[in-house]
Amino acid sequence: MTTAVEGYDAGENDRFVVHLKRARGSEAEVTAVELFNSDVRNRYSFKQLRKLQEVFVAPLCAELERALRVVGADNRIVSMPDFEVTLPGLVIGGLRMLYSRAEDGTEVIMLRLREYVGAIKSAFTFDPGMPVTSASMRERIAVEVLRDIVNPLLDILSIAKDAPSYVLESNASAIDRQLKRMGMRQDEINFYNGMLKRYIAGCRSDAANGAANGIEAPYQSKLGLRN
Repeated sequence: MTTAVEGYDAGENDRFVVHLKRARGSEAEVTAVELFNSDVRNRYSFKQLRKLQEVFVAPLCAELERALRVVGADNRIVSMPDFEVTLPGLVIGGLRMLYSRAEDGTEVIMLRLREYVGAIKSAFTFDPGMPVTSASMRERIAVEVLRDIVNPLLDILSIAKDAPSYVLESNASAIDRQLKRMGMRQDEINFYNGMLKRYIAGCRSDAANGAANGIEAPYQSKLGLRN
């Protein structure tokens, strides 16, 4: 029988989804992992259920295990917008958990991770041969930032540039609308901005460590990082 959670599809903004089952008195085990990028969806299902530590690297595994302690029969939907895990070359942020219980008592849990920036392969203990590249994720987030921050600011500046006071007064309502739109999305804008900052900081750290060990840093030339 399909449970309520198994009937759910990933949210429109989810980029990384983990499907779990947890038998009574046992640890949660992974049934499938899904990755989304633009119109591409990659699903990796396991014929034999795998423990979290058999799928994810230790730091991510530990954070997911900590989050799973919160979800249950009394908390069937849990949102953790501040959830964040930083790995070498990868930042994962935002978590929403959905819970249901089958007739035999088995718990079915969906972990919906909102976003990631970087090489998603770094999250796994195995190589699934994923075609989703970190560059495409950075480009998508860059588009989000361009749309939500840069374009509205340019609209405001185009009105204000070299404009006499009466022009600014006549366009005050348009400027106010733009500012309100940006204000309504402030949390979302901060989320993307924070992820990008931490990702770039991680790349700089990787580059410095690589240089100290005589290894060429793979991210510096791609991102054009400068001190």
